[in-house]
Amino acid sequence: MIEVLAARQQWCRPGEPILWCIRSHRNYLFDVEGLDEKGKPKKRWGARAAFGAGDAVGGVIGGVFDAVTGGDTDSDLKDSPPSVLFGPGPNCMAVTEFSRIPTGEDRAYWVLTSHRLGLLTFQDVAEPAAGEAEESAGLLGGALKFGKGAMKFARDVRDIVASKPEYEPGVAVPVPEARAHLEIQRPAIADIGAHQRKLGRGYQTGKPWYLRVQFTDGSGIELSPSPTEKPVQRLVAMSHGQI
Repeated sequence: MIEVLAARQQWCRPGEPILWCIRSHRNYLFDVEGLDEKGKPKKRWGARAAFGAGDAVGGVIGGVFDAVTGGDTDSDLKDSPPSVLFGPGPNCMAVTEFSRIPTGEDRAYWVLTSHRLGLLTFQDVAEPAAGEAEESAGLLGGALKFGKGAMKFARDVRDIVASKPEYEPGVAVPVPEARAHLEIQRPAIADIGAHQRKLGRGYQTGKPWYLRVQFTDGSGIELSPSPTEKPVQRLVAMSHGQI
């Protein structure tokens, strides 16, 4: 992943290893007291507790959930939210810190090191000229130009890889420019573990597993949803330098 190389070269301090790098998504689902699932203030703060919603995301509760999602047929089922912010109230650390995250950044990644958690964006330093870009559209693009059949496609890819490597030997690999928008030091992180979140019937996976990064005030963020626990536990081990 070229972003890891860019982060290591431009952002990391000497002797600061990267433990993992996870793609960030611009939209976060909120599970914060006093806020709805989009992060807007609730009209009635105590509604969630009154209905006993438990761990339901964003205070969407009971039968109301079907009305919001349009039912639970296969065509209406949604993917698990890629990220969830949770916390005890609107003024918690997670909401305060993440409110500074810029919008419209597609190439953003959460990067955890031995010292801190950062949100980094990456931008290509220079775009290739129009003629050059058309000539080298990449391995997949080149292969598709030559043929549509499966066997011929495989031969095309093999020939392109053999004759036109992605990076020339002895030439420095171009890396994008890294910029940090948010940094949270490790002492402010109370725990990193696996958490199974109850989403309800409107999602393809009703109880996905998340990598849960919890701050010292009880708030935090959940990342990288998985239908099974094993991939998340691997990220947990990586978070603690065990892998």
